[in-house]
Amino acid sequence: MRALPRAADIDVLLALAAFGALLADPLLLHRVTGLTPVIVILSLLAAVPLVARRRYPLAVLAAEVPLLLACLAVAHPNRAAVGITMLLVFTVGLEGGRARSLLVGAAMALLVAAAVVLTGHRLGPVDFVAYMSLVLGALLAGETLRARQALQRALAEEAVRASEAAAQHRFDAERLALAHELHDVVGHALVAVNVRASAAARRARKGGAADGTGALDEIASVSAEALSELRTTLKALRSAQDGPAPLQPVQDLASLSSLIAGVEEAGLAVKLEVAGTPADLPAAVGHAGYRIIQEGLTNVLRHSTARQALVRVEADHRSVLIEVLDEGKPHPSADRAVGQAAGHGIAGMRERAAALGGSCEAGPAEGAGWRVRAEIPVAGARG
Repeated sequence: MRALPRAADIDVLLALAAFGALLADPLLLHRVTGLTPVIVILSLLAAVPLVARRRYPLAVLAAEVPLLLACLAVAHPNRAAVGITMLLVFTVGLEGGRARSLLVGAAMALLVAAAVVLTGHRLGPVDFVAYMSLVLGALLAGETLRARQALQRALAEEAVRASEAAAQHRFDAERLALAHELHDVVGHALVAVNVRASAAARRARKGGAADGTGALDEIASVSAEALSELRTTLKALRSAQDGPAPLQPVQDLASLSSLIAGVEEAGLAVKLEVAGTPADLPAAVGHAGYRIIQEGLTNVLRHSTARQALVRVEADHRSVLIEVLDEGKPHPSADRAVGQAAGHGIAGMRERAAALGGSCEAGPAEGAGWRVRAEIPVAGARG
């Protein structure tokens, strides 16, 4: 691109070429026997404005028309005048607006063609139509090129907007996924800590053994596990920003035993029923299933009086079905449906399932209790 002449240099070359053509055309066609100072001056005046044709296309065309008419009257450079007019109307069509270029170009085509015919020798209607067609064709070529360039610019701008929108969508999706991870990790840990601390406080108020050391040990264990998961999540975020990092282990349906053990330490007995082979599921499906079960059990601890919950996992080659069911009643201090609607637990579970093409429902179970049911397809996640 650096080797190409600049547009201004090209216009200077075109002006020099036009000056030479205006001088040579009448000599070659034997319209004049020699060049006079008047012919040279008129030809120079008609060529100089071409230098500014790109910046002021209409002004240059308006200035050129009387100069070309004067040249035609004195020296009869018919072909050179038509060629210069074609260049100018092409520039008007390329640089100007559509309506303006059509009106101006059509008027100039008619005027120049008529002048060429009137000042020429042995020229008739056929020549008039031919010259006018050449000028109108140049105008149409300029207009076509202008429309094509405008379309290319519009497509390029649309591509940039689409790229920016895609980047923003990826950023929002990553931010939402991180928010889900932080919500699940911190929320589950805080609920477990709250349950343990509340149980110890109740025992102390009833006059029984406070067992403060045991409660503190459980709180320390839960908070340490939560901090470890939080560090893993933040490392994953930093690796996405700074480049590849060592893969960190993520929770999936094959590691439900540790989750259930922690929930049982908080005072909620959990019965686990597994059908199929959850360990063979794609990592995204297994992790989403783990988080849905974790959030479901956290909600039981937070909002229900239930002392026992059922977790059912059914996995096959098509999908994985997850259910979390309890038979408790809402805590007297806070209605479970109101408490969950005010938070992000159910919304987060639904979004996790929907991101993998699945669905998640949460609501009162038949008879009593609360049920969370999610179904996530496996085929799409493998692809």
